[in-house]
Amino acid sequence: MLGKPCADPALIPSMLNENGEFHSSRTFRDHFKRGEELIDFDEACIEIRAQHDRFVEIVGREPDYFEAHAVMSKNLNRAISAVAQELGLKEQKASFDPAAVVHCGDADLRMVMRSMEPGYEPKEAIMQTVREMVDGETVVFVCHPGYLDRFILENSSLTTDRTKEVDALIDPELRTWLESQPDLRLIDYRDL
Repeated sequence: MLGKPCADPALIPSMLNENGEFHSSRTFRDHFKRGEELIDFDEACIEIRAQHDRFVEIVGREPDYFEAHAVMSKNLNRAISAVAQELGLKEQKASFDPAAVVHCGDADLRMVMRSMEPGYEPKEAIMQTVREMVDGETVVFVCHPGYLDRFILENSSLTTDRTKEVDALIDPELRTWLESQPDLRLIDYRDL
């Protein structure tokens, strides 16, 4: 979560800083490490519903899943579960442990995010992840592809790696390599 909320700010004060924007992911992580809960459960439900409604308004369909891997908050995770169940949508539990198995839809899967590792090169990281997969395993390789603008540069710790991920994800050589791997099937959240 970055920037301004979708819900009325007056309804979700625990989620916002003094400028009326979401607390930074760093602020969430710092509170989480100290065992402190930063946000109110009911307020998180309000914002999640508002984000859902805005997504549907813009995209014209339901989201494929809910999750919030960059925000460390038990109340937010509980709220995501509650709203996903209320709306009949999939939820992926987030984990920063690349060996942990989480559940999404009808599948158990491993969530791998390497963008915070030193020297991160997405194409090589995707290929390494595929090589490390075991038979029958479902792995989600988390990416944040995008182009940089002033807002991202000033508010996110994930910057240039976003553009590297764009390059990797549209690289025809990577796609050919992935499709040539025996017993590998490329899927998306709708398949879970």
